[in-house]
Amino acid sequence: MNRSLDQQLQDTQALFAEIWQALSASLRAAGIEQELAVAGTPHTRGELREDVYDHSQALYAEWRSPGGGYQGSILVHADGLAFAEFDVLLAHPRQPNWVIEAVTAWGRSGAVKSELRLLPALGA
Repeated sequence: MNRSLDQQLQDTQALFAEIWQALSASLRAAGIEQELAVAGTPHTRGELREDVYDHSQALYAEWRSPGGGYQGSILVHADGLAFAEFDVLLAHPRQPNWVIEAVTAWGRSGAVKSELRLLPALGA
């Protein structure tokens, strides 16, 4: 059964809310009190993508800055498994030798996990 893009976006709003909460919790745990600028905002672009293996439809939503720069995305597979990735690009407030490149989340409704993706700071 193929559902329309609009219907799938509507059906995933609760999962998106869980993802925003998990991403924010990871940032707060690292000492970053500011929220992601795009948290809870409408996506910039959305589409249905066909999985080449099982031909199911996955929902892809993407956020971009007003200038068109990539900020992050959420991919929700037909079985409900989701993966999200949003750029952060801030110095880690508690670990000066690291930069927070992005924050990621994955899982299903009711079981979303999140973590930071770190890079070594230049000159560290």
